[in-house]
Amino acid sequence: MTFLRKSLTLSSFGAALFVADHALASGFATARFGGEHGHPTTDNPTAIYYNPAGIAEDTPGFEKKFWRVKIFADANVALRWASWSHQTSQYDAEVPPGYEGANSGTGELFNVVTAPMVGATFQVENFAFGAAFFVPFGGQSVYDKNNAFENDPEFAGPVDGVQRWHSIEGIIRSMYISAAAAYDILDRVSIGAALNIVKSDVDTIRAREPAGTNSLEAEGRSWIDVGGWHASFGVGVIGEVAPEKVWIGASYQARPGMGTMELTGTLNNNYSGSKTTQNVKLLQELPDVFRAGVRARPIETVEIRVFGDVTTWGTFDTQCIIPEAAEECKLQDDGSADPSVPGEQAPLLNIVRNWGTAFGVRAGGSYWVIPEIELFLGAGYDSNAIPDETLEVALTDFHKASVAGGLRWSVGELFAAALSYTHLFYVPRDTTGESIFPTLSAPSKTPDSGGEYTQTIGVINANVQFSF
Repeated sequence: MTFLRKSLTLSSFGAALFVADHALASGFATARFGGEHGHPTTDNPTAIYYNPAGIAEDTPGFEKKFWRVKIFADANVALRWASWSHQTSQYDAEVPPGYEGANSGTGELFNVVTAPMVGATFQVENFAFGAAFFVPFGGQSVYDKNNAFENDPEFAGPVDGVQRWHSIEGIIRSMYISAAAAYDILDRVSIGAALNIVKSDVDTIRAREPAGTNSLEAEGRSWIDVGGWHASFGVGVIGEVAPEKVWIGASYQARPGMGTMELTGTLNNNYSGSKTTQNVKLLQELPDVFRAGVRARPIETVEIRVFGDVTTWGTFDTQCIIPEAAEECKLQDDGSADPSVPGEQAPLLNIVRNWGTAFGVRAGGSYWVIPEIELFLGAGYDSNAIPDETLEVALTDFHKASVAGGLRWSVGELFAAALSYTHLFYVPRDTTGESIFPTLSAPSKTPDSGGEYTQTIGVINANVQFSF
């Protein structure tokens, strides 16, 4: 196990510099850059993702110019607390005397992770162009050790925690480099489109044994490190229904790859001291995102925002690992490999997801104490995308509510800086007896993931904008 742990630690350290925090919206969507000013009717460079039509919109109160440049930099710092408590079930392997608690009890984590975003736009008359980097999908987790089993002479595995059969540490993320263009028609309707180049990675390690149970005697480690490049696009429209008073916007972001994503890399297994490395592909499908919103300025010192999104997480039905030579993941209803597939092309590991479509709604507002000082608030709700049957520690989701508050300081049109805090409250989940994983056949079988899940996240957002 040493070579796996050491390698993952090094890769995680480098990846953590650009990793997004976990589940700030539904599923593992993490698009909170811009804070309360990132939405489908915004006119700052975050519009490149939220609604590319927005980059052609003029900022209320700004002087009308032949050309204008906006440069925007944003960072989220998330503090995440999470736990999973599992009681011994009928599907758990029997543990030797003295090892009670090796596969039952509570696994916990406290992680601090960051997510950067940077973008710029250039407006010339009614045309606008922009480019940005951001991370709208991602998650990272590193669980605490179980010190009761540290340096155990018999079994080296339990020290990694009761949750180790689903996650010890890992990263899943999709980083976007986007270019956008937009046009403002007669200062009343803006249309825009964006092209995204997406770098996706999955780098995770978990305890595993060939039969898919949680037997201590057969316990090993499985580490997958895969990645790939894909394309996607976004389109949007914003209507200024009352000049500098009311804006209505809608946008669509296509899933990376516009279908099944193929990530390539290696699968490293260490079972009973037998180490293997195999070139593999991971097949998965991320969601589309639909957004709509309204922004209104009833008076010069007040702005009201209401917006929401629908994310088609139903596309995320499985994560299947196949040999490099294979082209598809063919499985039967019980999770076993299709017998018509040659053995050298049969799936190596399949994690059933069966997620569902989720939505989020948010409302907020701003008040300008003086032209240079803006106070803003927001509150929202995001639904849960993961059914009880397939909820597991590596990727969690909950029904959640959030509240936010912050301050933005500006120096004329040239410079603005904002600082805010958002707290997300997650409704605890108890899936004891609901997990389907131990009832499936290999390669889809994994240990029982039923148990009590809790989580809370606090997010500090800071951003600056230069305009000239």
